[in-house]
Amino acid sequence: MAGSDPLRVGGAPEGYDAFLIADWARDAGGPLLHIARDDRRAAAMADALAFVAGDLPVLRFPAWDCTPYDRVSPNAEVSAQRMATLAALADGFDRPAVILATANAVTLRTPLRAVVGAGSFTAAVGERVDLEALTAFLARSGFNRATSVMEPGDFALRGGIVDIFPPGAETPVRLDFFGDVLDGARRFEVESQRTVERIERVELAPASEAPLDPEAISRFRAGYRETFGAAGLDDPLYEAVSAGRKHQGMEHWAPLFHDGMETLFDYLKDAPVTPDH
Repeated sequence: MAGSDPLRVGGAPEGYDAFLIADWARDAGGPLLHIARDDRRAAAMADALAFVAGDLPVLRFPAWDCTPYDRVSPNAEVSAQRMATLAALADGFDRPAVILATANAVTLRTPLRAVVGAGSFTAAVGERVDLEALTAFLARSGFNRATSVMEPGDFALRGGIVDIFPPGAETPVRLDFFGDVLDGARRFEVESQRTVERIERVELAPASEAPLDPEAISRFRAGYRETFGAAGLDDPLYEAVSAGRKHQGMEHWAPLFHDGMETLFDYLKDAPVTPDH
């Protein structure tokens, strides 16, 4: 894979292509982007890579599971997985791995790397944590406040206990506070509430590509008025975002929340790219 000239490979039986992609990713010394035709092909490739190269990290980057501007938000798990991958890449991911996307996924614009990188929250056991600041971070980063966490992107507050289901995680995290000190942290199962693992540090990425911090809300309001004029100001979407509340389908208007947008390729400068046949 050395050099920038394309390498054409043909005749590889389905499944064996995973061996080639894993080898190329290791040779590259950093992430390799594989673009599958659709979700079915991406899932098959993920299974094949797990079989032939179980030690090689595979970061999924799915497309939204909704059509453009249909006023329905993408599935929370899809959004969480996308943001988890973007956060990992924005943090300077430089070890061999396969970034597994689809043709539809790579055509969607993404928030700027600087925005995703700066929009993370980190805390360690024994450190002081401003609980109000943590709650504000979760709200503006697209997390959904619930009575109990059930899916990625949910969070719940109960006195000195904060449950959070981080983007890309298989299980939620429970943070136990003693005053303003993080006294303990553990991963737990949703249904049984059983502790899976005790951890010393928690890192949170945004859960949505449409943030709700004051600057993003101001940009959205200005862009919405410029695009639709005063006639659109009674739109429930405009009213909800202006009040800092999540609204179904607001992710489709992500460019209005940001100063600029990038693509997945901007997160993967000089990374080799392999497309499906």
